[in-house]
Amino acid sequence: MMYNSIKFFLKTSYTDPRRISITCALTAVFILFQIADTHSQTTLGNNDGPYFFYENGGTKLVRVENGDIRSEVPVNSSFKVMTEDGEHQFEIKLHPHNTPSWNSPKSNKMLVLSDPHGDFQSFYAILKAQKVIGSNYQWTFGKNNLVIIGDVFDRGKDVLPIFWLIYKLENETEKAGGKVHFLLGNHEEMILRGNYKYTQDKYKMLADAIGKDYRDFWSLDTELGKWLQSKNTLEKIGDHLFVHAGLSHTMLDPQWTIPAVNDSVRFYLFQTKEERHKSRAGTFLFGSEGPLWYRGMVRQEEKYHPLSEADLEKILQIYNAKRIYLGHTIFPEVTSFYKGRVVAVNVNNEANRLGGKSRGLLIEGNKTSIIYDDVKKNKRLAQ
Repeated sequence: MMYNSIKFFLKTSYTDPRRISITCALTAVFILFQIADTHSQTTLGNNDGPYFFYENGGTKLVRVENGDIRSEVPVNSSFKVMTEDGEHQFEIKLHPHNTPSWNSPKSNKMLVLSDPHGDFQSFYAILKAQKVIGSNYQWTFGKNNLVIIGDVFDRGKDVLPIFWLIYKLENETEKAGGKVHFLLGNHEEMILRGNYKYTQDKYKMLADAIGKDYRDFWSLDTELGKWLQSKNTLEKIGDHLFVHAGLSHTMLDPQWTIPAVNDSVRFYLFQTKEERHKSRAGTFLFGSEGPLWYRGMVRQEEKYHPLSEADLEKILQIYNAKRIYLGHTIFPEVTSFYKGRVVAVNVNNEANRLGGKSRGLLIEGNKTSIIYDDVKKNKRLAQ
């Protein structure tokens, strides 16, 4: 209709300066409208969600489906999750969830991955190849353990499908006698404090469209927000210790027990950066020396304050651990440090999947193997 009005003005007013001015103004508005509409279709994406909001005593489900925002009151706890490109779909049910234990016994097998960053295809591919899940996205790893060392948020377009798959598998492992461990990473803390530097436009566009800040999609008034804010920062499985970034010499302070770190991070997690900096604990835990950001276990440059061999020995003794596993810092291949006592698991997942390079670890008893999308390539980790 707007386009037809402009054509009418163009036909009837080319000799009237006043009408020409109006025509130009309408043309500008029309062009801006078209640009904004095209931009929204581009950035909103094809599929996202679902997000469950618990508001005013009720539940509201919001999702993007085929580029359209849908908001509804769910009629049951079962729903469909779809990747951005529609290639992956699975059913899921809401279920109760509690704060996980920070200390678990070792299982026969333990698969360790890190930093999926919204790349569902790579996440799915390695789980399927290593027989952790089946063709219907179901848990097939029995009484064994899956560990994801943080950073599902940012960079990719399938953040929600990865979170929902982890959520789904957690419930299935409880019944099978296994366990899924998801630890918080620095990109989780960034989103929850409102830093969207690496966030895809589709998420910010959806938040704007429904009148919310994106971090509010992850508040305690949402299903995934409650679930995510219950997670740990440090966990031990047998004598294996897991943390997203690393442990600096500050962790030698006896106040930083594993439960103290986990409880403190949960307390500050949804606060803004300014709110966190009002306390020494908040400043440390979310700073460059804290467990979500520290790189000094795997980087030797002075600016990272590298950890000495002696301090590593003390940290291992304090936490009664034989080995520490990290994500956060990207390496071309899974790499070990300190004579095999620290292992960096984070790689460029898409590039390594496409290039046939390493993707994570499989721990079986005293044997630790580097794993690939081709299970025949699995090989012993060099010490």
